[in-house]
Amino acid sequence: MVSQSQQPPSPPPPPPEPTSISSLTDDLLREIFLRLPDLPTLVRAAFTCRPFLCLVRCSPAFRRRFRELHAPPLLALFLTPYMDAVIPSASRSPDPDTTAAFADLLGDDDATEWGTDSQIPYYDGYVAFVNPSTDQTASYSPLNIGAPAQALDIYPKTPREGIDAWLEFYTLPPDQEGQRPSRVVCVRHDRSWARARVAVFSSHAMKWQIFPESRGLLLERDRRTIRKLVDGFVCWLQSENCILALNTVTFQFSRMNLPPPLRGPYTYMYRTPRFELGQTKDGKLCIVHVQEFTLSVWLWTPDDDGVERFMLHKMFQLHTIVKEITKRSVLDNVDAGGHMNVTDGFVYLSVVYDKGKQSSKWFLSFCLETAEVKLLFEKTCSIYCPVDPYIMAWPPSLMHDKGDSETEVARDTVGDDGPVGTEEASPVLFTALQLFKEALIDDDNAKFVEMDAFLLDDEISSLLNKISTLEAGLAAGRDCVLRRGAHSNINVEGMERRSWWEMCKGMLGRVSSHFFAN
Repeated sequence: MVSQSQQPPSPPPPPPEPTSISSLTDDLLREIFLRLPDLPTLVRAAFTCRPFLCLVRCSPAFRRRFRELHAPPLLALFLTPYMDAVIPSASRSPDPDTTAAFADLLGDDDATEWGTDSQIPYYDGYVAFVNPSTDQTASYSPLNIGAPAQALDIYPKTPREGIDAWLEFYTLPPDQEGQRPSRVVCVRHDRSWARARVAVFSSHAMKWQIFPESRGLLLERDRRTIRKLVDGFVCWLQSENCILALNTVTFQFSRMNLPPPLRGPYTYMYRTPRFELGQTKDGKLCIVHVQEFTLSVWLWTPDDDGVERFMLHKMFQLHTIVKEITKRSVLDNVDAGGHMNVTDGFVYLSVVYDKGKQSSKWFLSFCLETAEVKLLFEKTCSIYCPVDPYIMAWPPSLMHDKGDSETEVARDTVGDDGPVGTEEASPVLFTALQLFKEALIDDDNAKFVEMDAFLLDDEISSLLNKISTLEAGLAAGRDCVLRRGAHSNINVEGMERRSWWEMCKGMLGRVSSHFFAN
């Protein structure tokens, strides 16, 4: 009988299976994806295979966390009035491909009756279109300024008796949770804002819903207004004391009183006092105000009594920052915040040193959460030139699982010369415009004549062709910048000849190694 102490030793356990990307769980892969450097890299990683794409699409929580951790990618800055593009990453060492990516965006062609305004073709994010044969005008905002939403204004033909109004269209993307589809909101109002009517087009129902007319809103004289789509509101700054807001959930109008320090007369063209509507990183409506090198942030939030109003949130001193940037010990003739844009918790602003005929201008980004400042580029100019940022929106193709077929993934996959696989909101706007007249006829036959004062069927088609041409140029420029950015980040000889799967597999391998090492 063999004693227990004399039994043979048990065999050693088998070595652990090597860990690979394919063996990681969904939660671990999402943790790795969160550590990718930016949104363009995530897009390329998601479109490498069907499991990665579904992993990103099916998790609203992941998308929220990624947006909280990563600044929205700034692709270019457009200078008024001719939409000249400056690409921050290439501003110090210009590259012919990147600097020419956005060239000739406003060029006219013979395929449409519409052309750009020769005097001021581009201002405050809007491209001005004119139709000389019908004396028709329209303004279109193709950029992702403040929110990923295209906006279109259509003005009536002149002269036209009894019509003193115009139409504003705003394209609302689907929400991050996928609860609401893409929508188009139309606001028809007269110049005095004594009355307004709202209509909403849903991409699911494919029809317009027309709301009752609202009266007695704000009685103001005719003048241009600061307006923005932000945090579920379309906002118009029309009064010296308050903002008119349209809730994009209830489609009810309301007033938002400005904070006392911001009230008073102002001039829109020169933005005095200097403040801008925007939203914080977590999506809250805010106002950013710059005066005497002090940047103040006001949030729309309940006060101690539960009444929502703008409350002072933070104040930042810019003296030291401006001195470091301008290399001037005394800030004489230096002006900060001449033109601003507030997007997802980042303020894009300019600092100007006026020295007579020539002025030096620095364009910065300022993070409201960390107070981090980045110099985007600097420029010497002889005229005032506002700048509008072109920010990459969250791609709709990464928000909804449209199917698991290999052909769909292959069609959207990033290639060396192909697009980044994002979907434009314009087709929704186009469909809505084509059905708008039909909706007005169904609602009230008398409004058919009024719609003819804005656009006829052939004019709608011609205008949409012009917008398509403009957006095609923007898409080509965007993809060129993103492709070159990918190559420069990877910094490997001959990477252009390798597949995107090989590139992203290498990046993911390095990120996952760092993740497990920590």
